[in-house]
Amino acid sequence: MAAAAPLQPAADCQTYWPSPFQVCDQIKDLYNSLGGAASPLGFPSSAAQPYGTDGLRQTFTGGAIIWTPGTGAYVE
Repeated sequence: MAAAAPLQPAADCQTYWPSPFQVCDQIKDLYNSLGGAASPLGFPSSAAQPYGTDGLRQTFTGGAIIWTPGTGAYVE
């Protein structure tokens, strides 16, 4: 049986096959600058989730990236 093709990413998002979770915007930019899936963060393990009152947090197999308007994206 052939493997399913990855989903098409939304605007300013990217998928990292075989993970089904998209990485978007400034979280994606930081993730890619660190080496993406080849970095110590590894593959995305969740979609971005709300963080605090106006931020986002996305987990990866080796850690997490947080984004807030005041701090931008950073590795947790």
